[in-house]
Amino acid sequence: MVYLSSALSYILLLQRKELPNMKPAIDIFIIRTLMAYRALPDSMAYKSDHTQIIQLCTFPFRDAARCEESSCLRLLLDKRDAWLGPWIPGRDWFEDEVRAFQGGKDGLMPCVWDNEPSSFPLPETINKMLVNQMLLCFGIMFASQDSSGMLMLLGMVEQCLKAGKKQSWHEASVTNICVGLLAGLKALIALRPQPLGPEILHGAQAIFQSILAEGDICASQRRASSEGLGLLARLGNDIFTAKMTRLLLGDLPGATDFNYAGSIAFALGCIHRR
Repeated sequence: MVYLSSALSYILLLQRKELPNMKPAIDIFIIRTLMAYRALPDSMAYKSDHTQIIQLCTFPFRDAARCEESSCLRLLLDKRDAWLGPWIPGRDWFEDEVRAFQGGKDGLMPCVWDNEPSSFPLPETINKMLVNQMLLCFGIMFASQDSSGMLMLLGMVEQCLKAGKKQSWHEASVTNICVGLLAGLKALIALRPQPLGPEILHGAQAIFQSILAEGDICASQRRASSEGLGLLARLGNDIFTAKMTRLLLGDLPGATDFNYAGSIAFALGCIHRR
């Protein structure tokens, strides 16, 4: 733990110095450090490091314009709903990765060619792996906070969602928000036997419903937001679940967007199977 804490302090020191020539090396150092923290079974064992980790892992929300879109969403979505897309169920996972790969010469594994792109899928780029690790660690940190800490993080996420409206990076930001919140809610289900407070539940609910109300989000983001509402039902009490169900049912008759209506119906199904 001492070594990890020292590495974390060193990372924050390097970031303040803003050394552009060392950024790839620093990013790899951050990735390795966050992976080490995630490998620890008890997040409370490094409670003294939470503030610094949160400072590091909230970067995709504090400066969304500089972050790539996470590739973790598919891993977090419920496999039982894979038929809803956007990925075709039953296909070979490697084949999907080949089709989806966009290319990149950087990564944790070196490329065997220097002057031409590889003819096979390379590891994900450093920037994408960095965002992935930050968001997954954000989920662990979210689940490890008290009520005030969770509300603070939800406020940061909500502000990121509002600030990204009509921005070119908004789609990537929505995906990153879905990844961070799904990771956090799933970690909470594993950690907390007691229901969450109403302020936290309503805050997360408002974020998911705001995403669903957008007309141009993709299928994976709709699935994530609907499944997120279902996870909230598991983390709340029966009164909260009943009120949320009644609210969603009230939205259905007036829904003119078929995608939104379908998302609400799917969310109701996720709540029902809780």
